[in-house]
Amino acid sequence: MKFNVIYSNPYIQLVEKDDGFYIESFKKGYTLEELNQTLIDFPQVKITNFLSLKRAVMNAPQFLIKFGEVRERVEVEISSDHLKGYVTLYVPEAELIGARRKQTIMEITEALQKKGIVYGIKQDVLLMDLKPKVKILIAEGKLPVDGKNSIIKMYEITEPKPEITEDGTVNHYELNLINKVSKGDWLGERIDATPGEPGKSILGETIPAKPGKQFPLYYDKHSVEEVYDEEKGITTLIAKKTGAVFYRQEVIYVYDCLEIEGSVSFDTGNINFDGFVNIKGSIEDNFSVEAKNDIQVMGVMGVGSVEKIKSRDGCIYIRGGIAGKNKAHLYCKQDLYTKFASECTIECEETVHIGFYAINCNIKAKQVIFESRSSRIIGGNIDAEIKVVANEVGNRSEIPTNINIQGFNRKELKERLDEINKSIQEINDQLIEFKHKIAIYAGSENLSEQQQFEYKKISNQFQEVKETLKHLQSERKKHISYLRTKGEGEISISGQVHGNTTLTLKKITKRITNDIKGPVTYYVMDNELICE
Repeated sequence: MKFNVIYSNPYIQLVEKDDGFYIESFKKGYTLEELNQTLIDFPQVKITNFLSLKRAVMNAPQFLIKFGEVRERVEVEISSDHLKGYVTLYVPEAELIGARRKQTIMEITEALQKKGIVYGIKQDVLLMDLKPKVKILIAEGKLPVDGKNSIIKMYEITEPKPEITEDGTVNHYELNLINKVSKGDWLGERIDATPGEPGKSILGETIPAKPGKQFPLYYDKHSVEEVYDEEKGITTLIAKKTGAVFYRQEVIYVYDCLEIEGSVSFDTGNINFDGFVNIKGSIEDNFSVEAKNDIQVMGVMGVGSVEKIKSRDGCIYIRGGIAGKNKAHLYCKQDLYTKFASECTIECEETVHIGFYAINCNIKAKQVIFESRSSRIIGGNIDAEIKVVANEVGNRSEIPTNINIQGFNRKELKERLDEINKSIQEINDQLIEFKHKIAIYAGSENLSEQQQFEYKKISNQFQEVKETLKHLQSERKKHISYLRTKGEGEISISGQVHGNTTLTLKKITKRITNDIKGPVTYYVMDNELICE
């Protein structure tokens, strides 16, 4: 049997046999601290029984007692995910310098090969200063890079917002109500999801990457088509016809848009169209235009004594203004925008926006807002539910001018807003559930016919819920705006109120007999008319 004394002094000796390491003590006087210091010089010793060492030192003399085993000179450890490999050297420090270092490095290389480590070996580490009993990162695999989700950009419909320019000579009231596109115009695009880049373990195993998600494009196939560029990996949506862009349940459409190059006249006849109407000129006297969606009249001269302009579901924009000659009648489901209004009747279920002035008009709407800082209401009757905002009311000639605010119940409006907020929260929770279900189906490659049916059904429900959310958010925005109104109905005048003006708020009437300098605001609170 192999018997080799690797260390000896007057107190102890350390012996290596075939089955491990032994200690023999001769006399007391040697401490455990000194023994630990001695063992540092023998990294090949793996202590398996510390109590044996302690007994040999503390109870000397003691015959040969086994306390350790031979440790591998090069110990290799692989992480559980096979992405990192570590090496710890249990060799004397003398073997890590000079000519003997080369042999130790060969041992490291062989140990790595034996463990199957073939990728990501850090050769630079082998050139560094190596230390015994120090765990070193010797190999590192490559993590997979997940693919990127597809990127979608869509045509944006901007909210109508008038731009007013007053330079002393020309007053402009610019707005683009209809989002018109021509056949072949860009409507959106999707950059393909990427498959990702696979990784590799230190054992040479391929680690698959998670591909990015390819999100669907929602579009009306009758009015929109997709064109795919395989080289660039981009799907582009283009208009199949000239028309107006419109979204419904996140689906983009190009609705029919009737475009009149000149004016509505004997050449065109009266217009009644189930879509959008864009008139580049004007509408001649006694003619009428009716449409399902938005109507815009872009001529700088505006319109005169037209028979009727009516949008059943949309907005109306008269760029040049209305000179109605006590005949013109305009109606719209949503908002109306015009530069000025004179001697006409306007009925609007939402807000009437007027740039500069209204003279002898009959206007009925939820709100009537005059945009310009020099705006005026002269004569006529303004009937609003929530609010009227203008700069000047009446004139020096004291033409009778009437403004009536029907008013609203603030408590009921606030309760409705609370209901809307609650519904929005509930819908957001539903959307999270829908997204989770859709993600499960979208992540499955082979769906049965029944699963495909369920996937389509859930996707349609998801779009319907999103559309409901969109309407609720729009309604919330309006209610928040209404609740900013003072009291339960407001008339706000920033400049001046002239005599012979009658202001009525929730059936409480105030007749102005003498001019009043503004800014002044009238509103009703607890059935009392307040002036600030």
